This record gives sequence, C-alpha cells and structure tokens, in this order.
Amino acid sequence: MLLKDTYNKLMNILKQPILLFLLFFVNLVGSIYGFYWYQQQLTVTPSIFKIFVPDSPTASAFFTIALFLIIIKKPKPFMMLVACAWLIKYGLWAVIINTHFYLIGGNYTFTNFHLSLSHLGMAIEGFLFINEVYFKKGYILTLTILMLINDIIDYKLGIHPWLFAQSQWGIALISVISLTVLICIYCIFLYGKRS
Repeated sequence: MLLKDTYNKLMNILKQPILLFLLFFVNLVGSIYGFYWYQQQLTVTPSIFKIFVPDSPTASAFFTIALFLIIIKKPKPFMMLVACAWLIKYGLWAVIINTHFYLIGGNYTFTNFHLSLSHLGMAIEGFLFINEVYFKKGYILTLTILMLINDIIDYKLGIHPWLFAQSQWGIALISVISLTVLICIYCIFLYGKRS
C-alpha cells in the first residue's frame, strides 16, 4: 500500500504541466544527443535500415512526442505505450551492456557510467508512465510484433547498436529477447488488471 501511495504521489507531481514540459525538454535534448551518438554507425548502415539502429534515441523521441501530445491535451495511448515499452527495453538493455562490459574487464569510462545512468533514467521513466496508459488488447499484439521485428532486424541482419566488445553479442541477444518477452508479459498483466 505504501508503494502504491508513493507511486500515486510521484505521478501526481510528474503530471504537473511544468514537470511534463521539463521531461519533454530533457527527452528532446537526450534524443538529439542520442542520434548524434549514432552518427558514425548510421554513416555505414544501408539507408533502408537506418531507422533500426538508434534504438534509445528513437525511444526517447517517441516519448518526447507522446509527452507533447499530453501537454497539448491530445494524448495517444498507443504512441505512449510504444514509447514506454521502448524506453524500458532499451534503457535496461544499455544498462546491461555497459555493466557487462565492466564485468568482463572492459575499459569502463565515465562515458559508460553516464550511459548507464541516463539509460536507467529512461527505463524508470518508461515504467512510471506505462502504468498510466490505458490501452486496448490489440495494442499489445502490435507492440509485440514491432519489438520482434526490431529484434530480428537488429540481430539477424546485424543492425543492432555497436557493442563495446564483440564478446557481448550473446548477452546482447539474450537480454533483448528477454526484455521483449518480459515487457509483453507486463503489458498483458496491466491490461488484465484493468479489465
């Protein structure tokens, strides 16, 4: 009960117009920086697959748009669901990859720490807001299909974000598939809880 009360108080604070605008701005800046971060990889990626490379900035860009629609009082539940699922998935994925890099003895720098912290923030943001989205059952199926298509393109065609070490490929694949499954199960749980 205490956790639910704390969550409700936090969401009431986050839904204040000034804080929604602050989150909008932070995610906008983060998205721009994220697309810049992928600049080198995007230059060597075939045009048709470029959209599948920058997973994290795409997630924060979707979330930025979804927040903007809330701010102007025209929310789109499906967009918010996709944005939150992507934030959770790629936020946690980046934390896993950076932590794994540290654990295998990689040259873990401030950049890795910054990436871990900022992506953890993305995941938390996604978890907070996904619980506020009222979505239709069909949205879960569409979300699952979109995430699986992205996973297949990333790992079957090698379009995934560059890893810090080639030896991370296995953990990257296992974590991305696990996160897809867990997020879909969580969405089914949320839907069932509201029905």
